[in-house]
Amino acid sequence: MIQLVDHLFILLLFVVQPLVGAWSYRRYVARVEAGEPSNRIRLYRQDLILEWVALGVLAIAWYLLGRPVAALGFVAPGGTGFWIGAGVLVLVTAYLITQWRSTASMSDEQKAKHKESFGNLVHFMPQTDRDYRHFVGLSITAGIVEEILYRGFVFWYLLMLMPVWAAIIVSAVVFGLAHSYQGAAGVARVTLVGIAFGIFYVVTGSIWLPMLAHAVLDILQGASVVRIMRGDDDAAAAAVPRAASAA
Repeated sequence: MIQLVDHLFILLLFVVQPLVGAWSYRRYVARVEAGEPSNRIRLYRQDLILEWVALGVLAIAWYLLGRPVAALGFVAPGGTGFWIGAGVLVLVTAYLITQWRSTASMSDEQKAKHKESFGNLVHFMPQTDRDYRHFVGLSITAGIVEEILYRGFVFWYLLMLMPVWAAIIVSAVVFGLAHSYQGAAGVARVTLVGIAFGIFYVVTGSIWLPMLAHAVLDILQGASVVRIMRGDDDAAAAAVPRAASAA
């Protein structure tokens, strides 16, 4: 049964977080463009702390209300859907690794076009080994926390009100809006990813593979960005195996 605390948490995820996230990132970009040195690591740490705090609040409320963790997707992995999902994850990971490797053969002109396409988001993207190490930590956090929030909790809430196909779409839109700091194109892109994660969650029947898929996606995309931003293949090449093993 939905309680007041659930409505408040939904308000936080659906309205407050997107608005505050976009506002705070615009302020950060304005300071950088005014001459202040960018501090990506501080952004990663702030996001990491906020995500774990949000999950902590949800976990405490969930426990006090006596709800089972299975309602958030924490069920024993297994079944046909799970193993099909595992196979899909292996294939997608292989594709992402291929994409990462392809950045090694990019020309300077191709890299410049990619950098230009990043827009203001370039101030958030990892550009050094130190950036990337912290980005990996944020990626693992996002894989765990965001999947529990947007696939576990939001799905649980929405399924009380609508059919599963609608819950997949609504949760994906909210997930996209949570990344409002990436601009309209970024929100659209993340929404599509959210739909894929929602389907993945429903098909596999648990939260485990979506969490792993989310973390791997962010880690490997971050590694590709490091190569594009720095043009330093050796550093990024060394970073990816460490990051992948950490995931």
